[in-house]
Amino acid sequence: MTRDNRLHEKISQGSDYILLGGILLFCLFYRLFYFGFLHPNMILYNSDSISYFVPVDIFRGVVDLYRTPLYPYILNFFEYISKDNLVPNLIIFQQIISFLSLIPFYFVSKSIVKNKYLIIIATLFYGCWHSIIIWNVNINPESLCLAGSTLMLFMLVKYLEKPKKLTAISIGIFPLILTMLKPTYLILICVVLLFFIFRFIIFREDKKILYWGLLGLIISVAGVLGYCEMNDRHNGQFVLSNVFLNNALAHISTSGAYREGGDEEFIAIIDSTRHLGYHTAAFIINNETLDNASDYYKRFPQYLPPTDDMLFCLNFPHTVHYSHARISQFVKKSQCTMVYFRYMIDRAIDIILAYGNLFILFMLQSIIIIYAFVKYKKIAWAQSFSILFVLGQFVSIIIAGLNDIDRCLIPVYPFIIQIAASFLAILISFLNRKKLIELI
Repeated sequence: MTRDNRLHEKISQGSDYILLGGILLFCLFYRLFYFGFLHPNMILYNSDSISYFVPVDIFRGVVDLYRTPLYPYILNFFEYISKDNLVPNLIIFQQIISFLSLIPFYFVSKSIVKNKYLIIIATLFYGCWHSIIIWNVNINPESLCLAGSTLMLFMLVKYLEKPKKLTAISIGIFPLILTMLKPTYLILICVVLLFFIFRFIIFREDKKILYWGLLGLIISVAGVLGYCEMNDRHNGQFVLSNVFLNNALAHISTSGAYREGGDEEFIAIIDSTRHLGYHTAAFIINNETLDNASDYYKRFPQYLPPTDDMLFCLNFPHTVHYSHARISQFVKKSQCTMVYFRYMIDRAIDIILAYGNLFILFMLQSIIIIYAFVKYKKIAWAQSFSILFVLGQFVSIIIAGLNDIDRCLIPVYPFIIQIAASFLAILISFLNRKKLIELI
C-alpha cells in the first residue's frame, strides 16, 4: 500500500517534462524493437503509392487531377536529395515526424483529459498502437496525417486556454495545409467555421480575435478554390480531387443504380465487367486514371517489387478515353435514383453497425456534454470539436469512400483517442462536481 501511495505521489507531483521524457523513451525503445527486430526493413506500399509520384509545380499551374500536392512535393524533395535513397530517407522522415508528434499529443491530453494516469495511457497508446505506427513505413501520406491532426488539436487547445490572434489565424489556415496533404480534411474547414461561429455568438468580447480566425478560414477557402481553378485550367475539371469520380462509379456499379444511368454503352460495360470487382468498371470507363499510373510508375523506386494491386493497375488494358462530362452525367443520373438512395442508406447502417462501439462512445460523450451545458453552463469545446470532425469523416466515408474504412479514419485517430480518454476521465470523476466542471 505504501509503495502504491509513493508511486501515486510521484506520478501526481511529477513534472510534465519528466513524465513526457519517460513516455518518449518508452515509445522510442518500443519502436526500435518493433521496426528493428520484429519487422526489420519493412516497407509498405500499394497502387495508391504510385499515384503520389506525380509531377507537381503549383506555381506554374502543374497539378494532378487525383492527388493534392503536399505529399508529392515531399517525395520530389527526397528524390532530389537522393533518388537511390528516396524510400529509406522518406521512412526516416516519417518516423521522426511521428515520434515528435508525441509531444503535442501529450500536452493536448493534459489540456483535455486532465487525469495524469489517463494522459500517460493515452499518449503511450498513441505512440505504440500498431494501427498508428505501421503507417510510418508506408509510402502514403497517412503517417503525416496523424501528426497533422495532432498538431491541429494542439493549436485548438492552445486557443481555448488563451485566445490569441496568432493561434486563431493558425486554426483557420492550417486546414488548408492538411487539405493539400489529403482532401478529406476539407471537412475540417467546415468544423472550424462552426467553431468560430459559436465562439462569436457566446464570446462577443473576443470578436476581434475571432476575426483573425475567420481571416485564416478565408485564406483556406481561397486556397482550395484557387487549387480547383488550377485543376480546371490544367486538367479541365474544377475539383480538388477527382478520386470521387472513380469511387462513385464503383458505388453505382455495386448498387445496380448504373442501369438507370441512361448511357447504353456504359451500362453494357458495367454489365460485362462488374463481376470482376467494383474497381474494374471504374477503370474501364475512366481509363485515364490507369494511363496516369503507368506514367507515374516510371518514377516509382524500381527495386521495390510490384504488389498484386499494382500489377492489376499496370496491366490493365488501355481503352477509350471518354469525356469527363459524359462520365459525370452518367454518374449523376445513376445517383439520383431510389436504387442508389436505398443502397447508401444500407451502406450507412452497415458502417454504423460495424463501428457501433465508436458510435456508442460518441453518443455517451455527447450526453455528458449536453448534461454539463444544461447543469453547469459549461461548454466542452475540445470534445465537441473532436466529435464533429469524426462524425464528419464518417459522413464523407459513407458518401464518397470505398471499403478501406480503417484507412479513411486515420486522420481522426488522434481525435478518437482524446474522446475516449476524456470520456473515461469524466466517468472516473463524475461523482465529484468540482472535478467534473474542471474536466469539461
